[in-house]
Amino acid sequence: MSWSLPALKHNYFLVHIVDVPNAQRAKHLDVHLAHNASVIQDGAIKLAGGLLPQTSKTTDPDALQRLVGSWMIVRAESIEHAWEIVKEDPFYTSGEVWDREKVTVTPAYVATPDAKFD
Repeated sequence: MSWSLPALKHNYFLVHIVDVPNAQRAKHLDVHLAHNASVIQDGAIKLAGGLLPQTSKTTDPDALQRLVGSWMIVRAESIEHAWEIVKEDPFYTSGEVWDREKVTVTPAYVATPDAKFD
């Protein structure tokens, strides 16, 4: 099987976010999901998920209850635009989920833009 790096047409950014201590994810989850449904549909969020503690696995039955942060691959014209996307998320605006001081947004080259997960 042959594989080569793609020539990308868009800019991508890796967003890494840790939660505040005692984060109130459940309290803000519905509005977070509703907000991001349109952002995903618009193509700005390409991949996203939660961060787990080092001692966890994604297959653990209680994995979703043990999240300690979030990650995203964002498609945006600039790093400033990527930051706007992050700052509009209810997990950010609430001040009760994401630690605003520890958010990082880094330009990223996506070598597998058609990745699929099962």
